[in-house]
Amino acid sequence: MRLILFTALGLILCAPAAFAQMNGQTVTADWYYPTFGASLESHTVLVGAGTELPNTAIFNDSKFDIDIGDDYVQLSFNALSNWTATSFNGWHFTDTNGTINAISNCVLDSWSAGMGNLGGVTTGFTADTFWMNMAGMTVAGPGDWIRFRVDFGGPQLSVSNLVGGGTAVFTVTGATSGGNVGLAYSLTGGGPTTVNTGSCSLQTVDLSLPLSVIGIFPAIGTTMTHNQPIPPSASGLSVWFQGLDFGSCTLTNGVAMTVI
Repeated sequence: MRLILFTALGLILCAPAAFAQMNGQTVTADWYYPTFGASLESHTVLVGAGTELPNTAIFNDSKFDIDIGDDYVQLSFNALSNWTATSFNGWHFTDTNGTINAISNCVLDSWSAGMGNLGGVTTGFTADTFWMNMAGMTVAGPGDWIRFRVDFGGPQLSVSNLVGGGTAVFTVTGATSGGNVGLAYSLTGGGPTTVNTGSCSLQTVDLSLPLSVIGIFPAIGTTMTHNQPIPPSASGLSVWFQGLDFGSCTLTNGVAMTVI
């Protein structure tokens, strides 16, 4: 019998999350330019559904919005944009009230085809801050986007070889030793959506409805690995993935990718 991670009858929208990282927390966002620490503008926002910093709220540019999720930051552009090459030109985020789990990493996660000069994009973090320096980056035009993943310790999901007609490899590290890890995906977006996961109660996931379940798989030690065939017809599709460690009732980071 197929194991179901997110039951249809248990879907509950806009309910409180049982576990969150940045969702429901207050974050201070500073645009640093032209050097690290030189704040061009600063905003304090509550992370939740919707876009925390629409282009109309950004004082020094109207070409992009900033959406902050539970474990990501995404800049979405509405026009051609060239980011001045200087010592630092990017955004710095701080856990305003010291209530977010300790940050363990910040990395460039995914981007649209029109993003250029990404080889010089750098990221960094401390336990309560993270940042991305996008000096020299180019944007072809409306509809382009760039997304950064923020890790907070706990189970971490990575996906490799996401190729149509191939076999993708899903790996979750930092899981509960010998426990079970569920994997699910969405073809429509990165949430947030609050769902009832059964034994782990309500969880706010970085997946939009409808959700599809890949399955629930055992961890060997603290690592879960699953090989999943990808149909050839999936090439070109954008997919959002996330896992749930049932041993600790902790969500993994979300992963957004395009099938090659």
